[in-house]
Formats: sequence, structure tokens, C-alpha cells
Amino acid sequence: MIRSVGLGVVVALLALTAVTSDGPRAGADGRVDKVETTSPWVSPEPTEVPKSTDVRRQMRMLSNGCNYDVRGIPRCGALLGASYGSNSSPRRWERSMGRGLGVHRTYYDGDTVDQAVSTARSDLRHNRVPWISFKLPYSWEEMRDGRGDTWTRQLARRMARLNGPVWLAFHHEPEGDGDLRAWTAMQARLAPIVRRAAPNVAYSIILTGWNQLYGERTYSLNKVWPRNTKIDLVGFDVYDKYGVPTEKSKRVSHTDFERDYFPRFRAFAKRHKVAWGLSETGQTDLSAAVNPKWVERTYQSLSRHDGVAFAYFNTTLNSIAPWRLKGAKEKAFATTLHNTPTL
Repeated sequence: MIRSVGLGVVVALLALTAVTSDGPRAGADGRVDKVETTSPWVSPEPTEVPKSTDVRRQMRMLSNGCNYDVRGIPRCGALLGASYGSNSSPRRWERSMGRGLGVHRTYYDGDTVDQAVSTARSDLRHNRVPWISFKLPYSWEEMRDGRGDTWTRQLARRMARLNGPVWLAFHHEPEGDGDLRAWTAMQARLAPIVRRAAPNVAYSIILTGWNQLYGERTYSLNKVWPRNTKIDLVGFDVYDKYGVPTEKSKRVSHTDFERDYFPRFRAFAKRHKVAWGLSETGQTDLSAAVNPKWVERTYQSLSRHDGVAFAYFNTTLNSIAPWRLKGAKEKAFATTLHNTPTL
């Protein structure tokens, strides 16, 4: 670890970064001019890391030495983080663990933009990547037809003024909420508006994952994925279902991420030149009792499959099972967190 960096060295490094910065660049129309022939979030081995967070932010370098692009997508390594409470500040929780989150998941409605911007600003101040979901001010059909363009553009411009990258999603987990053809068309319309107005914002699409791989054909990735537009990141909400209550008992089999999900997510992401991650995941208390290293092992597996983020659902809200981190389960999460990067 370098303890101090001279001004001349910093200037030289910044100049070198400007010349050799990796990753696709967005043009004035928000589209990528050049696409790499290799996986867009893989880079060479990390170099030594300057101690100053400000210097790292200028160089777009994570705390582990991995570069990230202007929209916050890591070139190597994966961010570990969580949602927390009811969009609550995780600062006290982070202090109790002795380590900050790499990514912070939050959820908002169309009329709570002020709160979302404030939380994102705080996240960046504490070296977290904000990953924000919005429900929309109008229906999918109205958003598809342009009624929400002004709302979207104003939101993106406010995010563009923040000092760092933001990940943004509109209406995550759409399965069963309406006509998915309208949802897909809405995503195709809004993505270029956001990316053009906010060069620091990664446009993400968030799905359940199970429905795309094992559900009805209408939910398949090929059916719901927007065409002829650039998406930066796809998130999947997949949980370990061991111990989840059913009508008669509890599930007695673990979700096999390594076998049933991650290889297929990786293949889809590579084919569409998009990054991928777990936008929500969790483990029941019963699962933690029999598999106490689940977070560590799942995070490592995600990293091996080129995932860029792992966001734990650490709340009791909208929960069908006890996902919240507490006791030994929380300690296991904290242990894994200590070995993961932040901004």
C-alpha cells in the first residue's frame, strides 16, 4: 500500500489514465462507439493503490486496485453490499462491522426523487456505489409513449451532478405486474435518455432470474430484453430458498447458484456485452445454521463467473422468510465484507 503520492506522480498517473482508460465510451447520443472484444469488466491484475480516496476516485480505481469505468462498473473484482432497513443509512451498521459496504441498494417511488438523490450523495461520500430502484410516476405504457421523458431526464440530470457513479433501475422484478412487452419497450425508451443525460449513471435492468431461466416462456431473457439500445448492467434477485415456508412445510433444498444460475447469467451477459450481478439475495436463518459460509462461498462463485456486485437483502420489509442479517449470520457477512472492495 502506498502511504503518500507526490503531486507529480498523481498528475502523471491521471494523464496516463486519460490516455489508456479502458472500457467502451458513450458518445453524444449515449451510445457506445467502440465495443471491446473481451469481457468489458475484466482487467489486468490490480496495481498498488494510493491511500487517498479522492485520488482513487479521480483515477476510477477501487480500493483493491481494480479500475472501474465512468459508470461504476468494475473491471475486476465484485462489490459486496446490501439494502438496509427501510432505505436507512447503513453508517452505524458499517461501523459495527468495521468495514463499509461496496454497494447500497435502495428503493423509491416516482415522487421521492429528493430522498433518492440525498441517499446517493451520502453513499458516494462513504465510498458506496448507490444501486437505486424506482417505481415510475406513470404506467409502463405511458412511459413507453413518452409521458415520463421529462421526469426521467430531470432525474438523470440530478444524478449527473453527483460526485461519482450511480446504478439506476426502473421497476425491478416486473414479472406479473403487467404487459411485459410494454415494460421492455419502456426500458428501451428510457435507457438512452438516462445515459445521454448522465454519463456517470449505469442503466440497469433487474429481473427475478428464476422466471427467466425456469418460468414461463414469456418471461425468458430473449423475450424481455430490450433491443437496439445499450444496457450497462443486469441484476437478478435470486435467494437461497432453503427453509422458506411453503403451504405445508419448509423447503428442504438449497438453491444451487453455482450450477443453476451463475453460468447462465455469465453467458447471457457476455453475449449481450453487459455486466451482471445479484441485485437482491438472502439466506434464511435455518440455512445459515447448516451452511454458515454461504455468503463467502456465493460471493466467491459470483466473482469467478464475472459478476460485479452482490447485494444482500438485509431487511424485514416485503419478506417471505427471515433474510435479515443477525447473530452468526451477520458475523459471517461482516467477515466476507472485510475482503471486498469499495470505491
